[in-house]
This record gives sequence, C-alpha cells and structure tokens, in this order.
Amino acid sequence: PNAPVIAFIGRLAPQKGIDVLAQVTGWLMGGDHDGVLGDAQLVMMGSGQNEYSEFMRNAEQHNKGRICGYVGFSREMEHKIIAGADILIMPSRYEPCGLPQMYAQRYGTIPVVHATGGLKDSVQQYEEKEEGSAGTGWKFGDCNPDGLRWGLWNAMHIYKKKPDEWKAIQARCMAQDFSWGSSAEKYIQLFRWAQMDPPHCVPWPFNS
Repeated sequence: PNAPVIAFIGRLAPQKGIDVLAQVTGWLMGGDHDGVLGDAQLVMMGSGQNEYSEFMRNAEQHNKGRICGYVGFSREMEHKIIAGADILIMPSRYEPCGLPQMYAQRYGTIPVVHATGGLKDSVQQYEEKEEGSAGTGWKFGDCNPDGLRWGLWNAMHIYKKKPDEWKAIQARCMAQDFSWGSSAEKYIQLFRWAQMDPPHCVPWPFNS
C-alpha cells in the first residue's frame, strides 16, 4: 500500500509524451532523501512507434515486479488499469479533449497532466490553503522531464505523507460531473447570458 501504482496509457508517439516519460523512469524508480521516490510501480500500455515499444519492453525487463510495459491496446484493459491505479500520468504535448483523465477521476485515480487543451480544462490544480485544500490533480506547465517530475513528486508526496489529504482529493475527483447533461446546461447558460445583453454592434439599420 505504500507503493503507488502509476499508469500511462496512450499512443506511443511524441504527441502523447511517451519520450518524456522515458526520461524520468530511472528517476522514478530510484530513491530520494524524503522517502517519496523509489517505492512505486509503473504500468504502461500502448502501441505505436517501435522505439517506444522497445523502451517499454526494456523498462519492464530491467525492473521486474515494478514496471509492466504492455505493447498493444484494449479498451477493457484500459479501464481496468486506470481503475486499479493510484495516479494517471498524461504528459501529452497537445490534447484537444482527452478522455482517460475523466475516466480516472470517476474511479478516484488522481491525474497528473500537462496543462494543455482538454487536460487543462478538466483537471483542477491541487492547492493547500488555510481553510482547506482544493483541486483534483496536478497540472505542469512545461511538457518536459522537469515538468513531469514536479507533478509526479508532488502527487507521490501527498500519497505517502498525507493519506487523509489523498482521500480528500479522491473524493473531489469522484464528485466531478463530466456528463453531457452538465455540458448541455453550461451551453444553455451561454445563450441565456447572450439574450440578457443587447448586441455588441448592429451591422445595419433595421427599418420597420
């Protein structure tokens, strides 16, 4: 229970940031003076470019029992991995929408994502405040190894050092509503606001 399960699922291509993950794997599996790193398990699934498939296979071979790299994809397995993980990482360079981060929150799996596109919109940055914490995960601004290290270290620090706070983040994640009903309500509200104010400009006079 002290070793968080970290999941990556995505196409094995630079867009999904698999190359960024490859650069932090050694750091993640190593230890640190704070007792945050080292005790962790990494599960990766995806298909795509051969160089990244080889990275996953080699990472598993050199970290038996700690890293699993499955080359391939199954929708059913995707949900099982996300549901069973503690942390989902999505270091995508760009992501117009993204669904796994929404699945993850529904399952109580905490997302650590690059702040871009739909990832930025659907994950609330974790913050500790005097009146209590807020947020559903971690968003890093730079899609590079340092950014991913920052997000992962902070997530793992809360997981290992503040278990009650971790449970509070999970509860907020599972309370999120990403349904079409919620989206439709926001869309309708935009039209209501538009109807409340006169037009910004009238392109031509309307003669009665």
